[in-house]
This record gives sequence, structure tokens and C-alpha cells, in this order.
Amino acid sequence: MELIKEFLEFRKRFTKLEWFELNQIIDLRLKEKADKLELDDFDIQIICERLKVH
Repeated sequence: MELIKEFLEFRKRFTKLEWFELNQIIDLRLKEKADKLELDDFDIQIICERLKVH
């Protein structure tokens, strides 16, 4: 509960527009990094297990 309160206090430091822009930048960077990601056989196995596809 305390962690949630701290997070909400932190959020108050930014406007809605600043949060929107920050989230867009973070999302863009995550997509850029995902493009560089190479999955190996173990990764594919884990993904299939999580999707319950064998």
C-alpha cells in the first residue's frame, strides 16, 4: 500500500501531457529494442508453453 502511495505522489509531479509524452517515448524505445531482439529455441519453447501450443 505504501508503494502505491509513493507512486501516486510521484505521478503528481507531471502533467497529463508530460505523462503522455513520456509514455510515448518509452513505448517507441521499447519497440526499437524489440526490433533488435533475436529469439532462440529456448525462447520459442517458453512462448509456446505460455500460449499452450505444442
